[in-house]
Amino acid sequence: MKAALLLAALALAGCQETSSGAPKRPPPKSLASEISTKAPAPDAKDCYAQINTPAQVETVTDQVQIMPEQRDPKTGEITQPAIYREMSAQRMIEAGKPRYFRAMCSSDLTPGFVAMVQRALAARDLYHGRADGKLDPATGRAIAAYQAPRGLDSPTLSLRAAQELGLYIYTP
Repeated sequence: MKAALLLAALALAGCQETSSGAPKRPPPKSLASEISTKAPAPDAKDCYAQINTPAQVETVTDQVQIMPEQRDPKTGEITQPAIYREMSAQRMIEAGKPRYFRAMCSSDLTPGFVAMVQRALAARDLYHGRADGKLDPATGRAIAAYQAPRGLDSPTLSLRAAQELGLYIYTP
C-alpha cells in the first residue's frame, strides 16, 4: 500500500508546473499557409473568404518655392530671400491585393455551431460574452484574436482554425 502511494506521488510530481508559474505551451501552428493570392475557381466545392492586403503608401516631403528671391536691380544683392514651404504628399507604392482562404460555409454557421465556437474561444480566454449562437462583432473579434497571431488576420472563421478548435471535421 505504501509503495503504491509513493508511486502515485512520484507520478504526480512530474505533472507539476515549471518554476516560472506558467505551463509551457507549444507555439501555435501557422494559418498563413491557408492564404492564396489566386482566386478560387467558380466551380470550387469549398467556401472561401476574401481579405485584402493593405496598400503600401509612403509619405514624401519636399521643399517647394513659394516666392523667388528679390534682388536689387542695381547691385544684384538679395533684398528678400526666397520663401519655401514644406509640402508632404502620399504616394502609393503598391495597391492592396485580394487574398483568399477556405472558410466555413454560411450554411454551416448555425446558431448551435456558433455557440460551440464561442465556448471554444472562451475556453482560450478570447471570448467573454454569452454563448448565444450569434455571430456578432464580439465573436468576430475573438475569432480574429485566435487567428491573427497565427498569420490570418480575419474575423471570418477559417476551415482549418475550426478544425484545430476541434469543431469541424473535414475530409477532402
